[in-house]
Amino acid sequence: MTLESFYTWLNNYLNFEKTQQKNIFWLESMHFLCQKLNNPQDQIPCIHIAGSKGKGSTAIMTASILEESGLKCGIYSSPHISDFRERICTRDGFFPDWVYEKAADELTSLVDSIPSEDFPGQRPLTWFELVTVFAFLCFKRAGVDFVVYETGLGGRLDSTNIVKPLVTILMPIELEHTEFLGDTIEKIAGEKAGIIKEKVPAVISFQNYKEAEAVFLETCRHKKSKAVFVKDSIIPDVKSYRNGKMEICLTSTGKVPELPESFDIKASLSMPGFVQAQNAAAAALAVKLIKPEITASEISAGLEKAFLPGRFQINGNIILDGAHTVRSIQNTLSTMKVVFPEKDFRLLFACAGDKDIKDIIPLFKGVFKKIIFTKPETVRKCNPNEMMKIAEQNGIAAEINLNLESSLSSLKSESKSDDIILVTGSFYLVSEVISLLKKDLSKTSYPEVKK
Repeated sequence: MTLESFYTWLNNYLNFEKTQQKNIFWLESMHFLCQKLNNPQDQIPCIHIAGSKGKGSTAIMTASILEESGLKCGIYSSPHISDFRERICTRDGFFPDWVYEKAADELTSLVDSIPSEDFPGQRPLTWFELVTVFAFLCFKRAGVDFVVYETGLGGRLDSTNIVKPLVTILMPIELEHTEFLGDTIEKIAGEKAGIIKEKVPAVISFQNYKEAEAVFLETCRHKKSKAVFVKDSIIPDVKSYRNGKMEICLTSTGKVPELPESFDIKASLSMPGFVQAQNAAAAALAVKLIKPEITASEISAGLEKAFLPGRFQINGNIILDGAHTVRSIQNTLSTMKVVFPEKDFRLLFACAGDKDIKDIIPLFKGVFKKIIFTKPETVRKCNPNEMMKIAEQNGIAAEINLNLESSLSSLKSESKSDDIILVTGSFYLVSEVISLLKKDLSKTSYPEVKK
């Protein structure tokens, strides 16, 4: 089966990323399908990551460090920016087409052979469930040594939560997807904590809320799992920004037995922002827990080779960043000002309808010379008129242009050569802008990995 045919087949199933619906999360279908496939997810060691922010960046950093230690490491992440295969790949690129095609053959043949009434609860399969099983099969066929899995939504009932990791990583928690995960930090953290496994260590990254830390710690106690807090283990420090790179230092606190006081990592990251230094600390700590013999030079090299599109991606005078929560956009704005001091800024913004625009849009006041609200074609719900209303209420000058290409062209034509254009608010928006700019972008291409 060709990849194009597989995508067509997949799109017959409910895709939560585009059409949100309640009461569709459970693990019975995943167990059912994987048992029929001899549980491919159990055949490769893995790390499992959940959280509200930073999962993708931490996943690529973790996988990249493991690659430098000599392991061929697969990465399962979402969403993709330019190519579906970004979800299932390695640090260095895509697998050969035959890997995806053979996995597609195996999955579609199985699913199409099962009468609908035989599925657990006679419940229809979803797009993400099928893609997750597809990933398991791809990694098995590609012969990877290790896999880093990023959850899609939540954790406890996420389709990835049938894996048996050697370590889990809990990233920062924010109030998001409250209609599905709960309306408090504690409830959301409880869903994310669902990936913590019995007697499996959990790396807990820097949290914005003590309530989340408490939930993670209590879950670890209940599961008899060691909770290792990054804040108690590593001090991340940003030394400088040069040519779009960020020089960082990760130093051991000396308080955690797994990290000797001599632990001292220096690296130049392609993804700027202090939060990325924190993500690097989480990735380094997680790998060190399962591979104590890994060297500082391997960790440093892995961090330096890690790159993910749409995470403060700098292309000329355009910054592409998929930030879509209050705190992540605050981080993006502060990083932008540090990396590009004394510049004039312009903004192209769009976000999904469930985002906290009443608190996000006031952050733009006094920052941008021009703001355009737009609407990506692929976003599930987006209301530029409501954005405009909130902007006016806060004394922010802005305009609406629903034509994305026209919006970008307008900002570019009115900018001086050294003005900075920020594109943010949605990975869907970033993806479509990258498509418009693809002739100029070099770092979003993924070379094929030879077996």
